Amino acid sequence: MFVAMLVAATVGLAAAGCTDDRRAEEPTPSSSTVAPSMTFEEAYRKLPMNGTKALPITWDLSALPDTDEVLAARRSLAFIYWERQATDWTEVIPIGRFVYTEAFYEEFLAPFARSSAVQDPLIGPIWVKVMGVERTGPNRATVTFCTDHGYWRHAEEKHFKVRQDRANLESYVMENVESGDGERHWLADHLIDNDGDRQAKYGAECTKWARHQA
Repeated sequence: MFVAMLVAATVGLAAAGCTDDRRAEEPTPSSSTVAPSMTFEEAYRKLPMNGTKALPITWDLSALPDTDEVLAARRSLAFIYWERQATDWTEVIPIGRFVYTEAFYEEFLAPFARSSAVQDPLIGPIWVKVMGVERTGPNRATVTFCTDHGYWRHAEEKHFKVRQDRANLESYVMENVESGDGERHWLADHLIDNDGDRQAKYGAECTKWARHQA
């Protein structure tokens, strides 16, 4: 499996993707009790669900309905790839507070909220298919995607060739938590890149699917 390349400043996010599942045993975290500076709907309108010109996302939603937790996980994935292609994070990172739990945001996103002039971002296109949803509690679910990384690369990469090992499983552990607006929202608390634990279940299907042409 192709392990996603990350620019140096996203080491925190890479660490989030490589951590084990011990966080799953912790109590459900709550989002900040401080009222957010914008509404969730306002934040969602800023989030490029279909990617950007530099990194377009094509979704395959044929396998499962777009339930609240699946839609929330799709927002989390769209945010991560939006951040990875951006050259200025000052407008991007604050939106992460509306798609990730407060604990995740403070540990992996907040330290980079004032970063700008990012060197050598990652560009697309990518294709994403919803593979499955595992309910692990009344307020917890894991949503797994197959992502075709065949054309995903560093912007300054020379002599680019379409990747052969291009199918990547990535899972988002979602929590239904009460947020600063007093409402409950599905937010991502944990992400697993190159998800080996679900390789046996989804790997063959993902590899067969991830053969798109730009």
